[in-house]
Amino acid sequence: MAFTNFDTKEINCKVIYFGPDHCGKSENLRSIYASTADDMKSGLMELDDPDKGSKYFDFLPISLGHVNDFHLKLHLFTLPAKNLFETVASVILKGVDGFVFVVDSRLERLAANIECYRNVDKLFREEGYNLGELPRVVQYNKRDLGSLVPLDVLREELNPLGGAEQEAIASESVGTMETLHAMAKQILVSLVPAG
Repeated sequence: MAFTNFDTKEINCKVIYFGPDHCGKSENLRSIYASTADDMKSGLMELDDPDKGSKYFDFLPISLGHVNDFHLKLHLFTLPAKNLFETVASVILKGVDGFVFVVDSRLERLAANIECYRNVDKLFREEGYNLGELPRVVQYNKRDLGSLVPLDVLREELNPLGGAEQEAIASESVGTMETLHAMAKQILVSLVPAG
């Protein structure tokens, strides 16, 4: 749920990037950071455990400008598929406004994608969310590599709810901003009261 601070006239929204290990979640945030004007971003934070070679999460706050008199900000997080600290996942999921599921399009990663999607669904349900009610984008990443799964198979397995989707090569900043724009558009629509 978007957090509105009436004193500072800010609306803060939280978007989480999910996906199997090495699918390109962090690369998405690095690409967005590199592609965003300096006055629209605060800085990219990557929090790892160097002793274990594991990642806790990444965080990137960016500005979407003003809507009426309010400054709209997106807080982008990545969450590892196998988070060592369940409390980290639970805290990051609190108040989520939307999510991006980053798919590793290679055939040898199909089972990992499906398992991760099921884990994401379970994680959201445990926190009281319904995937079908949240703004979401499925990003088919690594479309430049060999042994790719056809898009219609990926759609059937990983986008059963028919959400927005985007092909990408995050390592080359292809499709990353388009993914973010698709998410931002859905969040803006969700903020406008029906009627």
